[in-house]
Amino acid sequence: SFVQSVRIIAGVNTTGQTPRIDGLAMDVDGTRIVSMDANDIPAMCALERSAWSAPLQAGVSTMIARAELGHNFLGAWRKSELIALTCFVITRLDPFDAEAFPRTFGEFSTIARSSRPLSGYVYNLCVHPLHRGERVVRQLIDAGIGILRDSGCRYLVGDGRCPSYAGTHGDERDPVEFNPAFRSIIDSWRLTGIKPPDDRIALDPVLRFYKRTLGCDFVYLKPDFLPADTASGGHRVIFVKTLDPADHDATRP
Repeated sequence: SFVQSVRIIAGVNTTGQTPRIDGLAMDVDGTRIVSMDANDIPAMCALERSAWSAPLQAGVSTMIARAELGHNFLGAWRKSELIALTCFVITRLDPFDAEAFPRTFGEFSTIARSSRPLSGYVYNLCVHPLHRGERVVRQLIDAGIGILRDSGCRYLVGDGRCPSYAGTHGDERDPVEFNPAFRSIIDSWRLTGIKPPDDRIALDPVLRFYKRTLGCDFVYLKPDFLPADTASGGHRVIFVKTLDPADHDATRP
């Protein structure tokens, strides 16, 4: 059965090979970008454990539920090692419909795939700590943009962490210092409802990465979006990139 096919020992690719290619395969600089499916969930969960602190990790049951909702899993492999992953769902939802926008990360990451696509809701960009800052991240993003564009999506929508709001502590894989100026900006946005300029929001290094890499616009502040993310104070900054046919190569330097 579907569920039995992924209830194997988590954390290993039992074949020892790059996974079956399903709809996409790109070989770039020794990195293979492939679309993955439920059979690859153990490898995806192993990467989650390497990349995220425990409260932010997705387990097997969560990944199964996402697969059953029709989500896309796109991975970067080197030999038999999964080193980066992005997860998203293609949907008819309009990110500029503020009333209908998901209120929590749980809602954002459990949207069912729908026809007449308008948007790609991207809820995970997971990179092994040893490979952060490498070109593979841009390669993976570029491949994902290509899928969204070819599916007819007009928008890429993401939820950006903002770990400099409180700073990382202890189990975080990627230390970020507390930035009191950034925290003041976020607190003012939450209290007044007035969005600050994007360059002020981009004081946070994670949000700055998305701004520089995607050329996106910051749209919403979502308090209590993911309370387990204490470094971000539970906040997420929602960003939107408008896609066009040229965007398949937009992130390449």
